[in-house]
Amino acid sequence: MPLPAQIAFGDFLLDRSQQRVTHRDGKVLLLTPRLFSALQLFVDHAGELLDKDTLLVALWPGLVVEENNLSQVISGLRRALGDDAQGSRYIQTVPRRGFRFVATVTPVLETDPTWVQPPDVPPVAPSHTPVPPAPEASAVDVQAASRPGLSASDLPGRRRWLLAGLAAASAALLGGAGWWASRRAGADGLAPPVATLAVLPFKPLLPEGRDALLEVGMADSLIARLSTVPGLAVRSIGSVLRYAGQDQDPLRAARELEVTWIVDGSLQRRGDQLRASARLLRASDGVAAWSGSFDAKFTGVFEMQDQISTRVMQALAATLQAGFGTQAPLSDVGGTLSLEAYQIYMAASRHSESMRADGLQKSVALFNQALAVDPGYALAWVGLAHTHRRHLFGVDALPAEVFEPAKLAVQRALALAPDLAQAHAELGFRLYWFDFEWRAAEVAFRRALTLNANVAAAHHGLAVLLLTQDRQDEGFAHLRLARQLDPMSPVYNTAEATYLLDSGALAQARARLERAFDIAPNFWLAHLTLGVLLLAEHQPGPGIEALRRAVALADGSTRGLSLLAMHLARLGQRDEARAILSRLQALSRTRHVPPTSLAAVHAALGEVAPALAALEQAYVARDTRLIYLKDDPRWTGLRKEPRFVALMQKLGLDRYGPGLSVN
Repeated sequence: MPLPAQIAFGDFLLDRSQQRVTHRDGKVLLLTPRLFSALQLFVDHAGELLDKDTLLVALWPGLVVEENNLSQVISGLRRALGDDAQGSRYIQTVPRRGFRFVATVTPVLETDPTWVQPPDVPPVAPSHTPVPPAPEASAVDVQAASRPGLSASDLPGRRRWLLAGLAAASAALLGGAGWWASRRAGADGLAPPVATLAVLPFKPLLPEGRDALLEVGMADSLIARLSTVPGLAVRSIGSVLRYAGQDQDPLRAARELEVTWIVDGSLQRRGDQLRASARLLRASDGVAAWSGSFDAKFTGVFEMQDQISTRVMQALAATLQAGFGTQAPLSDVGGTLSLEAYQIYMAASRHSESMRADGLQKSVALFNQALAVDPGYALAWVGLAHTHRRHLFGVDALPAEVFEPAKLAVQRALALAPDLAQAHAELGFRLYWFDFEWRAAEVAFRRALTLNANVAAAHHGLAVLLLTQDRQDEGFAHLRLARQLDPMSPVYNTAEATYLLDSGALAQARARLERAFDIAPNFWLAHLTLGVLLLAEHQPGPGIEALRRAVALADGSTRGLSLLAMHLARLGQRDEARAILSRLQALSRTRHVPPTSLAAVHAALGEVAPALAALEQAYVARDTRLIYLKDDPRWTGLRKEPRFVALMQKLGLDRYGPGLSVN
């Protein structure tokens, strides 16, 4: 028998179809999605004792959750309903066992005149599992200990049957039926957004005792929640990190980030107490569409984040007149409710950003610590895979040593959260850069963008694939989107400059490269691209000097050294080029040197056989630079060689037209 759409209890009416609760006077209660979900569970099982384990598994299915999170939900419901733990009218505490909904519940017909119909306001917005933030300061030393998670199979007979129903209802509510929802972004992720938004790191109310990781973490968690809303383009955490601190100017940040809306806030932590305020500002005039203040224990930070993101979404929907559409799909952003895992994740992400050998090694260790605390933390598995992949550029890692552990991490992430867009993007990179499965990689990237069009890495991966396969218009569109979603990324700005350079748009390439230098003056890949640009502009002296600067800045990568030797050979400075080749060969006897680095110098020196042998070895080693084999100018003198043609066919690149390459 279907459950009634509307149920009355006490002074309240719960409307299942609209996902809202109204008071008898018509006032709508502002409940977070998790609070609404919990209330519906209680109402549907009025009079029954729901023990704590059952509620934990029903409200947070498949996650490691501390019991304090349940206490926060119960307290939040009681506050919203005006209830009291001592003289309970609605939710009764059964000591050491659980909770019981004690109010009488009555089905209500939609035409019942005794209930005032509320004004047309948005109901509860869908929530997603809290996602950990990328950090801003040094690592935290956290002991790996957590409450073990429960599953339905751990519970006996009737409780297991009850749990199945509770979990199904909870998943539907928390996942996204409701007003937010959406116009799906299409398979290409190129649908124009209804609005653009940035969330700044929260400011400390007082400089003493600040928690810098948490300040950035609040922003990253809100970004993770809001980025799953189709029609809303949300700037990445990397793009807003420079605005951390007390002196941030939100309107200046909005102009620089090119957004129409911006969220800023303040934060103060005293012992286990947390106070936060936040507001949603219109970038054009600084008018606040919404503002609010929140107080909670530190262990309730996840519920606080739920409340803030819900208020922001409701304010946007009202202001934009529900321009986001009507229905959102179930979505899981792969987070955690373990504070320990959350904090370790923040530190791990901070170390990963450096792309230096020591930072990457520390990041891997911290991600593993976070996963020891909460093995069900899907986004931490993705972070681990991403950090492994960064070793390709930071330390010339052997591709198999990068992608084998990354593959396992992505598999774990997808098993936990099959619709996690970031995991599909990482799958795409493995298929593209290691398996050389061009079509399967494209499917994975497009799948990621269908799930979440705000994943900059998916746009970037798809862009590179399209640009190397003679699909330049769409490729550049995705390249620009990646950079727009993360405008403060030196990687995305430099990548766009590199492809513009290879397409012959030198002036545009220089403008984009200047932006990369504004962001990161010592980014070695930007200096490498500058060197190639100067050489293309017939400035050999400054060009070689820029390449030397890139080599000096690179940490463990031989890519710049190889490119320097190649251009020295082409400029007639063959002795220095040979000296660099000897240096690379000596390095290759003690560590991995990408075979394409050796092949490029051999080819520039006119040594065809050694160059071809190195390229064949590159195929065996799954050297990532082979994705550019078809168009890379390093191989201009080898293209007619039968062994080169055979390698092109083996890779399946011979069926594509002319594309673009990178330095």
